[in-house]
Amino acid sequence: MTARERLRAVQRELIVTLAVRAAALGGAATLAVLALGRQVTSGAWVNLAALLLGIVTTAMLAPALWRARSLQRVALWIEERHPALRYAVVTASEGARSDAIEQQALGVPWWKEARRWFGRKLIVPIGAIAGALALFLFMPDARDAAAHAVPGAGNAGATARRGEPSVLARIRVSVTPPAYARRAGSATDDPTSVEALVASRIVISGDGDARRVIVRLDSATPAVESVDGGWSISLAMPGRPALIRLDDRAGVERGRLIVLAPVIDAPPGVVLLLPARDTVVRAATGAMALRAQLRDDIGLRDARFELVVSSGEGENFTFRSAVIGAVMLGGTAQRTLEGRLSLDSLALKPGDVLQLRAVARDANTATGPGVGSSDTRSLRVARQGEYDSVSVDPAPPGEPDGQVLSQRMLINLTQALDRRRPRMARSLLLTEAGRIAVDQARLRKRVGDIVFQRVGGEPLGEHADHAGHDEHALPTGKLTPEALLKLADQATQGAAGAAMEAEGDETPILAVNKPLLEAFNAMWDAGRALEQGETNRALPPMRRALAAIERARQAERIYLRGRPNAVVIDIARARLAGKDKGTSTLRDARHQMSPIGRRRALSFARATALLGSDAAAAADTLLVMRVDALETAPALAAALDAAAGAVRRGDAAAVALAWQAVRRALGPPSRAGEAGALWSGAP
Repeated sequence: MTARERLRAVQRELIVTLAVRAAALGGAATLAVLALGRQVTSGAWVNLAALLLGIVTTAMLAPALWRARSLQRVALWIEERHPALRYAVVTASEGARSDAIEQQALGVPWWKEARRWFGRKLIVPIGAIAGALALFLFMPDARDAAAHAVPGAGNAGATARRGEPSVLARIRVSVTPPAYARRAGSATDDPTSVEALVASRIVISGDGDARRVIVRLDSATPAVESVDGGWSISLAMPGRPALIRLDDRAGVERGRLIVLAPVIDAPPGVVLLLPARDTVVRAATGAMALRAQLRDDIGLRDARFELVVSSGEGENFTFRSAVIGAVMLGGTAQRTLEGRLSLDSLALKPGDVLQLRAVARDANTATGPGVGSSDTRSLRVARQGEYDSVSVDPAPPGEPDGQVLSQRMLINLTQALDRRRPRMARSLLLTEAGRIAVDQARLRKRVGDIVFQRVGGEPLGEHADHAGHDEHALPTGKLTPEALLKLADQATQGAAGAAMEAEGDETPILAVNKPLLEAFNAMWDAGRALEQGETNRALPPMRRALAAIERARQAERIYLRGRPNAVVIDIARARLAGKDKGTSTLRDARHQMSPIGRRRALSFARATALLGSDAAAAADTLLVMRVDALETAPALAAALDAAAGAVRRGDAAAVALAWQAVRRALGPPSRAGEAGALWSGAP
């Protein structure tokens, strides 16, 4: 074939492709509007709108089809995609014939590339027409479902229109808490929201034909049952806030919204009162009194003291665990747990460490049980030759000792969890490992405090500046010696680096902190492995951290032989001697509203605008806002519930007070110019 003949063939294929594309997209638009229109209403105007949309869509794509009728335009289109042709195809399209032009025009297989382009251009239109056709064929007709979903529904709607009251005229909600809570049930008429423990049984009922009730719980559809001439819906309180929508199939009354606000059963709170602190003794003899304070929001089931005895040194450790003072509490909400531990029965040797904590469980059989534990106390028996002959003032043990003791217990807990891992569900494994990871993060912060204080900085904590930056926050990753020096210089305005200068390859302070830095980074690796439930991968870095802390404890021998001299400053001589001219005070930045706060403010503005024209719609808007705010802003959720209830009752005075409470809970507007827009139309 000559170049001109191939160009003609490509032109025909291009015209067909553009025509099919325009027809497919126009048909897809028509079918989509028809399918969606059946869900709303009936009438010839829906068909007319669908036809007009299809025609407009096709007309918008028609100019490209018209341009394809010009052979020269098609040739230029090909030349744009293949510059190597050097206008040989354009020349051939004008009727010029020569061997050189034909050879150059056919030297690149541009017609194959054009066919592949045509195929790609048809993928989206064909997919659109197929999807619209499936939507049109398989989407149920809501108008027919309203009349034929259950036998007699159409007659029920006709009867209601002739004067029968709405099935939503009166709604009763009864709540039965779980059995473990030992609480009495409750019932409420026409509530805007229902607050109950998770897994509580909720029954929503009313008068009238059950076939007329349409219920939606988020994306689910609970069953509606006929009970004694009325209707009833039974469901369990979910673990997350949800919204129930009730509608009358006959359309006699506007739909009703009910918010489900779950109450989470909190785990027990445990505080270890005795022993009050960690300690070191020469010999473990006698008895130790144990006492812990236990609290729970509903009821405690049992409690006990857990202890772990670790023996050995270096990498060779043995552990013994035991439980003492276990009692059944029978659902009491508050209790003091007491016990007595005989140290003689443990046969503690020099170097052994006893770690002790109190543990309590509640009676939650629905989503629990919840487990609460106290801080860990440790008792260490001093090794032979550990005490020095130098007289020093008595002081509590150093922080590294406490880290060794706590780290040993975490290793023991992780080993026990790793042995139970094959028999545990994945969710339970992640929960137990996550608790150990939280304790590991706390120990890592304490080690970071020690390291940072020794290089001249303040302890790492949660002291953020006005700009929102945390100058002494715990690093989220590993900490190198260079990063440590940089943090110290920032905290001491460059004085730490100067103080740490010394001859040799390593500064004295870094040499002391090097084992603690190794423990700090190993705890980071262990915490990440525990958060992923990989207990076997967390044990090696935990043991490395324990060994590093042990090396730091054995290497340190620091004694304070006297008080430092007080620095006397001649205030009269130093006054007004500075060269700083001073700067004016900067203004504080105005409040910046977060995107979530802005969205809530706009929703409240819409509810305010609807208050005068459609009070029911305003109440529904407030309830939808309440579902969104239950987990993150409980104060705002409570104010929204009160406002929705006041709107439903039609109490103008209560509405005004509730509106003010919602405004305060939402916070100030982000800019002065937005205040009127956000709060306009208030009662």
